[in-house]
Amino acid sequence: MLPDIERKLLRILFNFFRQKLRMPTMPELEVKTGRSVEDIRTGLLALEKGNYITWEDKSDTLNIVIIEGWDRDPKISTPTTPPGAVNRYYTEY
Repeated sequence: MLPDIERKLLRILFNFFRQKLRMPTMPELEVKTGRSVEDIRTGLLALEKGNYITWEDKSDTLNIVIIEGWDRDPKISTPTTPPGAVNRYYTEY
């Protein structure tokens, strides 16, 4: 479960990109979160460390790429499917 600022940032990034087809700027994130640049930067770095986003050029937020746009729920376990098992159905039956 993500902390509040990280969850909020992830939802803002996801929804903002879906509506405007670009990532928000740092001033836009400040307005939308009500947090300081340092808090936002710390939250974004934590999201990157958790593999929710990639952020190669940290001088600008416009090149953030979302890997996973929602919080992972530790209570829900996803079943692991062996590689190729999905395709095997169509090729063997």
